[in-house]
Amino acid sequence: MYYMPEVRMTVVWNDQTWNRDSVWMRTNGGAALRAGPRIAAACAVTLAITIGAAWLPHTLMQSRDSRSEVAVFRGAPVEHLTNLNVVDALVGIELHERLGHVEWSNSVLSLELVVPSNAGRPERWFDDVERLIGLSYQQLDNVKRLLIRIVESDGKKKRLLAAVDVREGDAWLFSDMGELRNSDPVHDEIWRQRLRLSFTSVWMDRFGKPEGYSARSVRPGSSDIAK
Repeated sequence: MYYMPEVRMTVVWNDQTWNRDSVWMRTNGGAALRAGPRIAAACAVTLAITIGAAWLPHTLMQSRDSRSEVAVFRGAPVEHLTNLNVVDALVGIELHERLGHVEWSNSVLSLELVVPSNAGRPERWFDDVERLIGLSYQQLDNVKRLLIRIVESDGKKKRLLAAVDVREGDAWLFSDMGELRNSDPVHDEIWRQRLRLSFTSVWMDRFGKPEGYSARSVRPGSSDIAK
């Protein structure tokens, strides 16, 4: 963009010069007039070179910037979480809802999943929970505890709806993680226990009291939940 005014000024200057020369040529015989096409061709070549010189640096800059952007977004996934890369680790996850407060301290990752106060479905929220658990224990190698708070927001204030607490020692993370995607943690008692899922009175006012059932039996005395 910086070079375009310069090109336009060159064109105007050439045009003005040609107009003055054409008057002189008409008064000095046919030889001068015959030189007109050659002068016009030379002006055209000069204009082409000027435009080319103006746009080449701009094109190279765009190409370089494009390569830089690709390099940034194709970086290797984060595997070891730190305070410096926690944003990079989370930005690559596709979620239905947005994340609010995020904290990483003493191997504990605390997240706030912000949902609308007048819309949304719990099924989609727990789909996000499943993806965050997958990130924490299938991609990252140093998360010992994951805390997720589901809060509703009307743009002015937030209210806690539910909370999830997952720990590195939970055996189901390795044996039954694949079942979480098709589960119903709100109503399935087993998954409520596995996720240490708790609901507030705000949730119950909005959705009613969760009614528990067990999708499959658990042997007496057995547990895949860490203490």
